[in-house]
Amino acid sequence: MSARRKILLGPLDWGLGHTTRCIPVIRQLLEHGFEVLAGVEGRPAALLKKEIPQVEQVTLPGYGIQYAKGSGMALRLALQLPHIRRVIRLEHEFLDKMVKDGRVDAVISDNRFGLWSSKIPSIYITHQLTIKTPPALAFAEAVLHRWHASYIRHFNECWIPDMEDDGLSGELAHKRPSPVPAYFIGPLSRFQPATPVPDKKFDLMFIISGPEPQRSFFEDIAMQALTSGRYRALILTGKPETFESRSQGDILEIYSHMDTASMQAAMLASGLIICRPGYSGIMDLATLGCRAAFVPTPGQTEQEYLAHFHAIKKHYFNVRQKQFDLERLINGAKEYKGIKIRPDSSMLKARIDELAARLTRQR
Repeated sequence: MSARRKILLGPLDWGLGHTTRCIPVIRQLLEHGFEVLAGVEGRPAALLKKEIPQVEQVTLPGYGIQYAKGSGMALRLALQLPHIRRVIRLEHEFLDKMVKDGRVDAVISDNRFGLWSSKIPSIYITHQLTIKTPPALAFAEAVLHRWHASYIRHFNECWIPDMEDDGLSGELAHKRPSPVPAYFIGPLSRFQPATPVPDKKFDLMFIISGPEPQRSFFEDIAMQALTSGRYRALILTGKPETFESRSQGDILEIYSHMDTASMQAAMLASGLIICRPGYSGIMDLATLGCRAAFVPTPGQTEQEYLAHFHAIKKHYFNVRQKQFDLERLINGAKEYKGIKIRPDSSMLKARIDELAARLTRQR
């Protein structure tokens, strides 16, 4: 492009998965010649600062979703709805001001409902056209789909980070339609398959993630499970705002954060990865071909669905958090070999090419 166009990209701050999967999108935009502004704060801002320091950041307040201490996630979310609506309004006003000031030419929103404008191309990224409910409330999925669609229709198009056929997201992306033109752009991962695969250094790797307080609960579970010293293990605590590392003899290494290269190396060097079944994490596992076992966040229906979906396919074993037993998990996971996909960035590149062409036509 003869002049650098500015793209605002804003990932949802519900855990770090939305941010990590935006990393390959940002890299493709930069390669195409766009200037990228990242709308982030807190842990997503700290992560992007370490991964892509050349990208300018603008402070876009997050939703600050808090998980329930137990399984009552639906009620916990319902109580936060007034706050969520306020953030949606504020992020929409934030973008309107940026557009009025001529600071941005297009926007890409990863699951941020208010980050759209009728004056510039607005793109929505989601893998969750269908929002899963607890089984007893399955009748409400159609209602939630219409509610989600009422936000998506403000955007010009929807990018789905999955394969169109035999995808990783199951019903989440494939059961119901998008209200705007939708494009499958392939799974998004910041990792690249390694050849040759390194020797195994760790028996186990725990990847801790997600909003509080469940992130801390999962970290406590990992620490307790490894007290026996039977396994050579690594724990990644998912706190990129700090950089802490410590070890307990030769059997346990603990890191608050790892850069992409270090994390990929650790995952490939681990016999079994124990983690949440967040969709971004599943895309990473499938890209690297790692074996894994899942511990869904209690009450997080999307994770519970994905854990069940991939268990049926014999990809990944799973256990409930309240029933966590390390030996049972290790033994159960022996029959599950994971999945490996071949990364293909051509679909994402095609959409970015079309975005560039559209901006050129609008000059």
